[in-house]
Amino acid sequence: MKKFAVIDLGSNTFHLLIVEKKTDNTFETLFRKRVFTGLSDGGIQLIKDDRIKYGLATIREFKEILTSYDSPTLRVVGTAVLRTAANRQIFIDQANKILEKDIEIIDGNTEANYIYKGIILLDELRTGTHLIMDIGGGSTEFIIIKDGAKLWSKSFQIGVGALHETFHTSEPICDTDILLMKSSVLNTVEDLLPVIDRYKPTTLSGASGSFEVLQMMSGIDPQTTKLTSVSPEYFNILYETIISANYEQRENMAGLPKERVKLIVVGMVLKKIICDLIQPSQILVSPYALKEGILSEMLEKE
Repeated sequence: MKKFAVIDLGSNTFHLLIVEKKTDNTFETLFRKRVFTGLSDGGIQLIKDDRIKYGLATIREFKEILTSYDSPTLRVVGTAVLRTAANRQIFIDQANKILEKDIEIIDGNTEANYIYKGIILLDELRTGTHLIMDIGGGSTEFIIIKDGAKLWSKSFQIGVGALHETFHTSEPICDTDILLMKSSVLNTVEDLLPVIDRYKPTTLSGASGSFEVLQMMSGIDPQTTKLTSVSPEYFNILYETIISANYEQRENMAGLPKERVKLIVVGMVLKKIICDLIQPSQILVSPYALKEGILSEMLEKE
């Protein structure tokens, strides 16, 4: 059977997914890897030199893996930091050369549409009204779906890289910075508020590494391909635990990956702001997002 691969060059994390197409147009995962590259470390206006080097080293590693799988049909997409950083072309040109494939730089709304196409592969998300939230290093996408149909989607330039740089000014984060961040976020996502009032989503469904932390701190394997659930009550306990801890205390928290220690606080505050808006009856963590949506499109066109 034919093999396909997607590389998702996110602002914080690079993902490689290699699959084999099955006869019923679904896919079997052959290989999955995630590397925290932190391109948006310090914000999305400029990629630091050491992050460029590390990102390109990761690209070389991905290229070797692709070769070992007989070079599957490949798509490579770049998102927020590769849309906006002043020095993005330095990285893009070198990455294109290594991969022998041009990176597709997609805008935020295209990104949201692919996230929807990925999420909707999960049967459980085809019933009920969900607010989908994908928190990235440089942007956050929101999608409202009802019984599987997309009602609304939009990408906002609020990512944990810039939020950390602006609002996480002390350890632990102080109440003033949380309030300032809340005010800024609500102002930025102004278009989302009337849509929440109109459609009244009852479930918050997360599709990003920031949400996977909820799984990991609950003792659930983040490599699962199943949808998992976290109660709002348990989320609130985790929220208080994380925002009240300093950097060193977070480093020692069970289930919190080392690469998430720095940015998890603003990620949790961002989730809390949205939870307070919609008061969800449950919080779901999706294993599928952007790369699965792109893959779905590749299989459809095949």
